[in-house]
Amino acid sequence: MFAALTEPDPDATMTKRVERFERDAARIRTWQTQHPHERRRAQGTIRKSNRTDHESAKMATSKGVRQGYTGVAAVDAAQQMIVDAQAHGTGSDPVRLIPIFAAEASMRARDALRTADAGSHSEAHLQERATRGVQALIADREMRET
Repeated sequence: MFAALTEPDPDATMTKRVERFERDAARIRTWQTQHPHERRRAQGTIRKSNRTDHESAKMATSKGVRQGYTGVAAVDAAQQMIVDAQAHGTGSDPVRLIPIFAAEASMRARDALRTADAGSHSEAHLQERATRGVQALIADREMRET
C-alpha cells in the first residue's frame, strides 16, 4: 500500500558531488587557459571575469549589480547628431572620457565646448583636456543643485 521511504546512499551522493566539482574545475581550468591575461582596472587592480562574457563588467545600478557594458557617446547638440559612440566592459564612465575626446578630435570645431558629468571629473581628465586644447566643462564631485 505505501512505498517504503529509503534514504539515499551517502556514498552515491558524495560520488555525484565530487564528479560535479571535478567537471566544474575542469571547465574553469580550460577557461583560464583560453584567457591567460587578467583584465585590470584603471587603478591597476584585477577585474573579476565572467566566463559567459569575458569583456563585460559588473556594474552597480539602482536595481542591484548587473552584468553588462557601459555606453558613452559624444553628441553634437547644435546638429542633434551622435558624433561618436563606444561600448566598454567597464563599470565606470571616467576612464572613457579621454578616448571620446580622441575619437571626436577630427570633427571638433575650434571653439566647441564639451561638457561631462561629475562621474568624469578627475585630475587626469583635466590635464588631458588642457593638453589636447579641448574646451570642456566637467562638473566636480562636490557640485550639487540647490
